[in-house]
Amino acid sequence: MQTIIMTVGTSLRTNSDRDLPNEQQRPWVKHHDRFPGQRIFSGIDEPLGWMKTAELELISAETNTFWRLDPEPSDRLLLLHSATQSGQECAEVLQAYFRDHIGQRRVDIEPIPDINYELEELGSPLEQMARLLRQRIEQAQTHGSVTLAATGGFKAQTMVMGLIGNALGVPVCYVHEAYKTLVYLPYINTSGQPEPVRYSQSNLPASGRSRDDVIQVQAAKKGHHRPKSWPKVEKILRDLAWVDLVRFDSQAFNAPKNNVKGSPRDLDDGRKALWLHLHDSDESHIAVTIETTGHTPEHLQAAAAELRERLGRIF
Repeated sequence: MQTIIMTVGTSLRTNSDRDLPNEQQRPWVKHHDRFPGQRIFSGIDEPLGWMKTAELELISAETNTFWRLDPEPSDRLLLLHSATQSGQECAEVLQAYFRDHIGQRRVDIEPIPDINYELEELGSPLEQMARLLRQRIEQAQTHGSVTLAATGGFKAQTMVMGLIGNALGVPVCYVHEAYKTLVYLPYINTSGQPEPVRYSQSNLPASGRSRDDVIQVQAAKKGHHRPKSWPKVEKILRDLAWVDLVRFDSQAFNAPKNNVKGSPRDLDDGRKALWLHLHDSDESHIAVTIETTGHTPEHLQAAAAELRERLGRIF
């Protein structure tokens, strides 16, 4: 089982949606503009009703990150929110949405002790956050892997997540606004030098195929033009021993841009496959299916996690 520990901010409440048509914008933001000082949410049903009609990528920083991490329904999601009314409200709405609409079976929320936006009060509370985060990581590691998602919340929380993740060798990711993809923080040793990425053992068998024959994507294939990231990604795929074959597949455009997603269908012999969608622009993108050597859901999750992290270090 994977545990995703995610910091929660207030983008769910405050994003303006100015680039969306009026009928797709969050109704409480416009309502709040007309009546300054009034609470943005008129009960939990108001935001949930809108969220059920909106795209995960656009709802909030937290749902955007969740969508790109593509967790299994059995994975645990822990939402850490600031000890403020707005922070708790957003966490409670997100908990209900992930649990009741998306189908995540374990979604917990927990306040970060005494965190608020008063600058003079940040020192001690952030130390408390570091201790709390370390405890929750160590508890979760007894049940499986852990990923820290630091897109939501304010910058000081992101910095604490990065420090604790680096100290414990836990991957820390966030969504880069410009590239709209998951970015993973590098591991830095005590001398200040980056270290090789430390991956957990996936127990995936090695492919018997020659690594020169792994990539079977034709250059002239209609419907795709290779983005500038393709040469680096091609090398990553050849280096992963559990990658058996890579081929063009238009269905893989359903994966998030510059990210990976488990294919909903197994291969004919029962093996698992991944979808990968690389995107520079509408004129420069590619979608491929990656055939793995794995046969179990655990194999698929381990393969997706490793490839997702490797991709997140080249963008």
